Amino acid sequence: MNPATVLTLWLSVAPALAGVVPMDSATASSAQAALAPRRIALVIGVQDYDDPALQGLRFPDKDAADLGAVLESPTLGGFDRVFIVHGEVATGRAALLHAFDVATADLGRDDTFVLYLSGHGTLTLDPIEGSRLWFLPSDARLEDPEGTGLAVHDLETRVDNLPSRRRVLILDTCHNGRGRSSLGTATAQLVQGLRGEVPAPRDVRDVSESEARLYAAQYFQPAMEDPTLGNGVYTHFLIEALVTGRADLDGDGLVDVAEAHEYARDKTIAWTGGVQVPRAEYKIVGREDVYLSGPATIRGRAERALVSATDSLLHQARLLVNGTSRGVLPGLYAVEPGLQHIEVQTGDGRQVIDERVHVRAGETLMIEDLMKRSESEWEVLAGVDATAMTGFLPLAPAALVSWVHPGGLGSSHWRPDLHLGLCGMNGPVGYHELTTGQGWLGGTFAWNPGRVYLGPTVDLRLPFRVSAPSGSLPDAWREIGVTGSGGLTLGATIPMRTISFVVRADGWGSAIRYQGAWAPAWGAGLKLGFGG
Repeated sequence: MNPATVLTLWLSVAPALAGVVPMDSATASSAQAALAPRRIALVIGVQDYDDPALQGLRFPDKDAADLGAVLESPTLGGFDRVFIVHGEVATGRAALLHAFDVATADLGRDDTFVLYLSGHGTLTLDPIEGSRLWFLPSDARLEDPEGTGLAVHDLETRVDNLPSRRRVLILDTCHNGRGRSSLGTATAQLVQGLRGEVPAPRDVRDVSESEARLYAAQYFQPAMEDPTLGNGVYTHFLIEALVTGRADLDGDGLVDVAEAHEYARDKTIAWTGGVQVPRAEYKIVGREDVYLSGPATIRGRAERALVSATDSLLHQARLLVNGTSRGVLPGLYAVEPGLQHIEVQTGDGRQVIDERVHVRAGETLMIEDLMKRSESEWEVLAGVDATAMTGFLPLAPAALVSWVHPGGLGSSHWRPDLHLGLCGMNGPVGYHELTTGQGWLGGTFAWNPGRVYLGPTVDLRLPFRVSAPSGSLPDAWREIGVTGSGGLTLGATIPMRTISFVVRADGWGSAIRYQGAWAPAWGAGLKLGFGG
């Protein structure tokens, strides 16, 4: 037998896999407002010091007041709570640690926290540990930063260990003995004996996901104040980035932490002639941007999505997102936009949903829709079929009906189906009238991690043909055969919110399927002749 290739392209003519159906807009808006993540900032300015060696700063108090006003402004930062701490008594070491504990006492996972500090810094040198960076409270002693200062490494650790998902540490200070920095006598002598710059500290903590650290200067550069600006230089341009909106490089109406820093960095370098070069460390993944300024409505849509369930069958079922328990259904739970692993376990331990779902920012994902996607359904497709057999069936319209069950083998990532197809054509071909076609019954077992699926297909095919010289039906030959075919099916399901000019169809989907198969061709020996 000669091999034959069967190529089929299908397009849906009826709803296929349903997409995520959004809530009523009013319901979704009220739910988002009720669960809106909080934005909390602790803004610290240390200007007056007990130690006579730590004097000369003019603007840390104003830095804290100016930045705090921007963050708490409803039209700019929109922070829910801003703790502004300045003054000699309020900025002692114990008082600052207490303020940190108070500001972060009730932080939740979906909150944003910003810690800003402006004041003197210093460094110490150790032959083994290398350099260590310090922020100096108002009661610190320059000759004893280890006992009276706040280690920058410890501040980084405190921020990193917070439960809130988005965290920012901003330090407008320096550690080189100039500008907002002073050095103890022993350290100054060691620095003078060094060849080149002081080495970077060895205890720098790696930044975590959704965390940002902004520093007004490189390790051994000054962080400068400027009376013309009336602030620390970096702080002035950071505030300018949030107030003017000129830092909004992507035009989304929001200024995120990266945009604010890049703007302030470029302006600071230009203003100081390159003497002060701010630096930053951040690891922002996907839609995890930390927004410092912009309208709350836009920011809310960009920051989060919601997962909800109301079906009584899911009562007391446990919701897990990426393996972490988020609560008990029914209810509303915030999740990060992007690809999420959603699991639902009933009270008796049965897992009813185990699926990876791509959720969009601002979307409300109903658990009931995931359950529907895990149930069997019918799929009706229309397309064209081309069988590469000489003179047999070069091209013909075709129809396919499939029974689809995405939950094969206990996992919604598999998409088995059973299908029944039919194709055919009728008309003159050369000097013959030709009626030809085939029917087939088969199945596909496809890997379906998302909207695209790919897998092997096996079919039992029954090709047939009736041909006769034009006007001579008694001379007709009727041929029928049985053969099998195997190949691959590649398909995709695309959600369609609206079918134009026909009907509103929220949640419907359109399927595209391409099938390539190989089958041995049945030959003349299988012909069955009828007529004279």
